[in-house]
Amino acid sequence: MTSFSNLSQQQVESLLGFKFHEFYNNQIPIEEFITRTAPKKLKEKIFDRLIDCILSEGYPEATISSNNELVIIDNVGIILQVIVYYFKRTMKRNDLMLLRKQQIPSKNKQFDKNMEFVIVQTTNNVENNRYLLVVEPKSGSLEKRLIQLLWILKSTWDINNDNKIVYGFLTTGINWQLIIYDGKSWKFSKPSSVLFENMEEQEDQWLQKNTQILDVIYSILSSI
Repeated sequence: MTSFSNLSQQQVESLLGFKFHEFYNNQIPIEEFITRTAPKKLKEKIFDRLIDCILSEGYPEATISSNNELVIIDNVGIILQVIVYYFKRTMKRNDLMLLRKQQIPSKNKQFDKNMEFVIVQTTNNVENNRYLLVVEPKSGSLEKRLIQLLWILKSTWDINNDNKIVYGFLTTGINWQLIIYDGKSWKFSKPSSVLFENMEEQEDQWLQKNTQILDVIYSILSSI
């Protein structure tokens, strides 16, 4: 199986259909993707869970390098678990499911890849499940992970085959960036921070300034 990291930039641009530098240099403020604000109780629950993780495992950037990605994954998992639980329990959205290590096939089988987190809309027939949102936690090369996520989103849109928007996040656990693909055009947000050091003592500041990504995920799932 071929990795995107082994392809030249020209080959990747040909597969995706756009110039990489033009895409990267046209980042949009994250606030433009917020259509609904997540409830304060939901945010407070996520805050408590994140603090548990930070205090027990350490802040992502402060961890030993070899363990850093595992800590990132734990932090990302907490956010997605709590939000999906909220939708299922409070809003009766039992069709939503968070999957881990999910392989998303592509028309070009040599580029199949497992994604760490995928939120799907389930149906009675598992083959008709709709991929809604994929998340790629990253440590290491931003460019390699970004290119992989772009290809996964393109594959996801093809597989869904319903002409509806697909969403993806690239994240370090601290900063998150949203990518949107509608089958024709792409949008890429500016980074937004979910974590900051010593935040356990500054919940009010976190609620006011660091929950835009929670609002975006809430907006996406509310629109489905």
